[in-house]
Amino acid sequence: MLVALALGVLAGCGASRIAAPDLSRFQAPAGVEQASYLGGSLRFDAPANWASQIGSAPLVVTYASGPAIIAIWRYPRSKSQALPDDVATLEQARSALIGAAAARDRTLRVISAAVDDVHGLHAVELDAVETIRGQVRRVRSAHVYADGAELVVDEYAPESMFHDVDRLVFSPLLHSLRLGRVGGA
Repeated sequence: MLVALALGVLAGCGASRIAAPDLSRFQAPAGVEQASYLGGSLRFDAPANWASQIGSAPLVVTYASGPAIIAIWRYPRSKSQALPDDVATLEQARSALIGAAAARDRTLRVISAAVDDVHGLHAVELDAVETIRGQVRRVRSAHVYADGAELVVDEYAPESMFHDVDRLVFSPLLHSLRLGRVGGA
């Protein structure tokens, strides 16, 4: 009797299958939601229908849809580790970031690397093609220096879809990024 009941339950499960998501494509955002992390000091517009997962420091959070991923990191600096705060130190940071990326990945192809400004905060932005866990990805990595830390927004997707993901998700998220003092106003 118990076996027949179990078979009946299992037979019912197969009748109402839900289609598995297509992991080879990303979902266009179905709206955005205001995301807030680090006690409200980090805010941005996140795609409402992308999966998110809180990380363990230094990883703050990841958002993903298919092969498109956003990872946000915060690396606190000690008082003896000054943040880049002028053109010369930002250029040094840019060169060091390129060197570190090239040391990690011999296939690295830098598309652009520039000293930038994110809402009045010093930043360096790298755009490159990299191999990540055996997969070729185009990566934009924005390094924002503020409040005694380096905040890194890594956005990556396959080269064939990067432009679309960038236009619909990556660039809007980066443009909406707002930073305040961690633990303060």
